[in-house]
Amino acid sequence: MNFIVPTDFSTNAKYAAKYAAMLAQATNSNIRLLHILSPPLFGDNKLDPTYKEKVSSSKKEASIKLEELRDEIISENTNITCDHITRVAENSSENIVSIALNIKADFIVMGTKGAGLIKKTLLGSNTASVIEDSPIPVFVIPEEVSFLNPKKIVFASRFHNSDVQAIKQLSVIASAFNAELIIVYFVENKKGKEAGSSIMATFLARIREVITYPKITCHTFENENAQKGIEKFIDVVDADIIALSTKNRNPIEKLFTRSMTKDMSFHSKIPLLAFHIKNIEDDYEI
Repeated sequence: MNFIVPTDFSTNAKYAAKYAAMLAQATNSNIRLLHILSPPLFGDNKLDPTYKEKVSSSKKEASIKLEELRDEIISENTNITCDHITRVAENSSENIVSIALNIKADFIVMGTKGAGLIKKTLLGSNTASVIEDSPIPVFVIPEEVSFLNPKKIVFASRFHNSDVQAIKQLSVIASAFNAELIIVYFVENKKGKEAGSSIMATFLARIREVITYPKITCHTFENENAQKGIEKFIDVVDADIIALSTKNRNPIEKLFTRSMTKDMSFHSKIPLLAFHIKNIEDDYEI
């Protein structure tokens, strides 16, 4: 597998790189560090004779920092490969996704600072935009992350067909750590729980057809509010990673609706893994 880790050299981004290294070490995977330089840092006038010189100088400085981070990762993790690239780009989130697709990354790993107003605003223009746009799963690593091997991974499922592929990808990570993969379906009341139990049995049988990893269980969990239900379930089972699906929203939906996955990325104190559903209309419930 391949992990790409965008970094701005902040402490938070360094945590994300370390977590990616832990995942790569367990799965015998590769890491590519990515730093994007924004042209406004050099001034708006690209015709200025010193512009290219400033860009070159900034790229060299970034390369030195990337090399230092790479050396630190390699020294602590012996069986992974790690390289790095620097790009000059106007829109960092679009280029993160584009570069990740070009290198055929399996996961993007990014850091976040939490739910404070200023921090949330900063995340909204960066990590959250990648979550919204990336067809590649995005790991969001909080500043309070534990670097202990994950033992319980929770996937909040709607029992959609697309969830099977997401669970298949998750099972690779779960098996690397011998972790329990817990699939949970949230319902609003007892009536929904009874109906959900029947669907759950069919869904688990479908999973068993395509995934051989044995430590997968399915549960229903009753709560009127899905997000609060997820947070409560995480505490109940003492989860180490929470995985969710997010869908493409058109501009109108973005104005008038909120993405629960993005909200969870602001609030979660454990790593969040966001899977992207491109066309929810083409998906179906099993």
